[in-house]
Amino acid sequence: MVMLRYMILFVVLATVQSELYTVPTNCTFTSDGNVTCCVINPNGGRIPSDIRCPEKCECLYCKTETEYYYSHNVDCSDKQLTSLPLQDKVPTDAKFYILSNNRISSLETNSFRNLTILHSLDLTTNRLKYDKVEINAFRGLHQLEFLSMAKNGYLGKLLPWFDDLFSLLELQLPDCGLSTIHPEVFTHCKNLTKIDLTKNAIKYINSGTFQNLPLLKYLYLHSNQISSIPPQAFKGLSKLQRMSINDNLLTTIKEDAGLQNLTALQFLNVSYNHFRCDCNLVWFRNWIETTNVILADINLTRCRTYHSNQYNKKILDFDPYKLHCSKLDRILRITIPSASAVFAITIGCVLIYRYRFHVRYWNQRRRLRKQYYRICSQGPPPVDGENIQYDVFVCYNSKDQQWILNVLQPSLEVQRNFKLCVDYRDFIPGEAIITNIANAVKFSRKVLLVVSKHFAKSEWCNFELEMARMRMFDRHEDILVVVLIEKVSPKDMPILLHKILTKKTYIEWEEHPERKALFWAKLETALLSPNCPQHRLIDNSSLEAF
Repeated sequence: MVMLRYMILFVVLATVQSELYTVPTNCTFTSDGNVTCCVINPNGGRIPSDIRCPEKCECLYCKTETEYYYSHNVDCSDKQLTSLPLQDKVPTDAKFYILSNNRISSLETNSFRNLTILHSLDLTTNRLKYDKVEINAFRGLHQLEFLSMAKNGYLGKLLPWFDDLFSLLELQLPDCGLSTIHPEVFTHCKNLTKIDLTKNAIKYINSGTFQNLPLLKYLYLHSNQISSIPPQAFKGLSKLQRMSINDNLLTTIKEDAGLQNLTALQFLNVSYNHFRCDCNLVWFRNWIETTNVILADINLTRCRTYHSNQYNKKILDFDPYKLHCSKLDRILRITIPSASAVFAITIGCVLIYRYRFHVRYWNQRRRLRKQYYRICSQGPPPVDGENIQYDVFVCYNSKDQQWILNVLQPSLEVQRNFKLCVDYRDFIPGEAIITNIANAVKFSRKVLLVVSKHFAKSEWCNFELEMARMRMFDRHEDILVVVLIEKVSPKDMPILLHKILTKKTYIEWEEHPERKALFWAKLETALLSPNCPQHRLIDNSSLEAF
């Protein structure tokens, strides 16, 4: 009884199988004999009264020798279409939809909403543009496994159009003019096994673009303009077997890119990049030595050294140990120059602050010298009474003005008839102080320095002293008369004043009545003394003879 049941079951299965593989009368073989295509669905059921098919397209049920059922194929390729066929003309049971080699430039929202069992969509060689492909254009294609948008050269950007493509296995996007990839474009495509983004203009990859695609096996990024691989760019790609990033602008591949974590990786192509033979390449160079991954054309992969603009060094000949690229070396190379620079800047700032007045004094001396030469260019200074305006120009500090008013000025101007030039009275209002000082030195026969502690610290007194010094050396005139009204320590004096006091006899003021008389006598003699050597003096007696 049991044997009889098995025999009946065997006969039924044999009959069903023979019927399934019998070619219906309305079906034809292709020329190679591997594909069978039919006008109507031969999988069973009644012949539909309404057979849909877009105009100019072919809609056939086809299967290969390896397939079990016939699939509805809609072929609209090479039809010069400028837009998608009307949706109510496309068979709803279509599994393969071919729209390649047309002129389609836009995809609206829900462009394929009726094709709920579509497995393959081919939009190769059209004119799609990113701003004309709406975000939900592929909504509802939950069973789509293959999508090609290759050779849409004006696409430009890759936006998150694929959120509904849960079943997508392969995505073809080569030669699309892509320059930008949205970081979340593949977030919902967890079943992807192959991504082809070759021959585009991609410059940058966001670190999260390819992360967490657990089934991805093939990633092709060659022939782009990628200059760097961000940290953790390949995190979560546990099944990745083949990857190509050759023909890009990579200068290095760092450890944080995560190549060492791709345990399934078998093939990698990084040739024809712009690698630099520097410390940044050390990790990748060492990884080449230790990995079991097949590196395509690694013998042809070259890098550029520090001293060359040519990529003439094979990466396999690059010896990282000669560069001393250890962390300690790098730290020392950074810290030593940095510390030296900081130290030099600190010392410079301290010196500038410590000698800020000297710097200002030097700058003012420079300006004063220019002013002096400008004034002197208007004519030579007077010599021994010729064209002078004052007998004495008095240089003093304003804090010593009372001594000038009460002691010096009455004695010289009233009692001895000297014509003094003093700032508070004879400087021209509105003129620059440097100009007033220069003119006072130029048109006075003598310059009287009233030296005190205040004088030694005064910048303007030092300028007046400098102006007198320039006249002394430039014109070889002895015009300085120095009066010391209080003791000043040499360490508190400017260098120039100290030199003058050590080389020139000065007259010291004292309060003792007898010594006052001596002081005035010495001062009068010094003020009446000639400025020039004897041979430069004008002989007035000879003039009178004429």
